[in-house]
Amino acid sequence: MKKLLSLSALVALLSLPALAVPFTLDTANSKVDFAIKHLKLTQVDGKFTQFSGTIDFDIDAKQLKVLNGEVEVASVDTDNQKRDDHLRAPDIFDAQKYPKITFTMTKAENNKIYGDLTIRDKTKSITLDAKQIYNNGVLQIEATSKIKRSDFDVVWESNLQDSLVGDDLTIKLNLIAKQ
Repeated sequence: MKKLLSLSALVALLSLPALAVPFTLDTANSKVDFAIKHLKLTQVDGKFTQFSGTIDFDIDAKQLKVLNGEVEVASVDTDNQKRDDHLRAPDIFDAQKYPKITFTMTKAENNKIYGDLTIRDKTKSITLDAKQIYNNGVLQIEATSKIKRSDFDVVWESNLQDSLVGDDLTIKLNLIAKQ
């Protein structure tokens, strides 16, 4: 009788649909972008060209279960080689000492993604405003957040230099993932 109950429980568990399905991030069609004010007048747009991520999505509930990402700091690109080299330098990102920026989701609900962002070994909780679209095996996640770069020690040595670049930085994600 116990074997029959155990077998019945196992069959019932196996017949349940998977709660979350792993998706593969399509890095060729995804973007990890940012924007920041320069001279308090203009906006500098940038991106990271090398990144990876782990995404699990519950298709039935249309709910994001896992979103973790990693960005290669050395891949920063603002369409200005001199500026990009300076961003990689020790006084800004210090790409050699801190080669990765990471994000680990803690929860997702009500068009918000909550998680821990780590830059230069400083971890802060952030909230992303997000929209998720699932269609025929493809998941698109659009998410934005504003952070203060100074919260992550992304500052220059001189107070004058820091006043040239805004402290508020906008993160813009457009992630495409497939089953």
